[in-house]
Amino acid sequence: MASFATNLSKALQERATDLAAADDPAKVQEIVADAEREAIRRSVIPNTFVYKATVVVLGVSVLAVIAAQMWIALVKTQGDIPDGLIAIGSAAIGALAGLLAPTPSK
Repeated sequence: MASFATNLSKALQERATDLAAADDPAKVQEIVADAEREAIRRSVIPNTFVYKATVVVLGVSVLAVIAAQMWIALVKTQGDIPDGLIAIGSAAIGALAGLLAPTPSK
């Protein structure tokens, strides 16, 4: 799968004759916008097994940390939650947010 920049370059090359013939700046903007839409359509995020497995593992680890923290808080008489457990949960939540957040556009 090619990157957005590569797809945009190809889409603009395909429309080179239209761009050369365009005499109005609005027409040029319309052609470029059409090329951008085509490049976005071609730039699909791959739906890979590794991505899915990573999301599942991180999600399970977040749930396990939440369950462990609840168990420690409710069952143990001294409910001190270990700092390592909090760090693992925080890192897993941050990793999930990074994986699932959409990439910013322009």
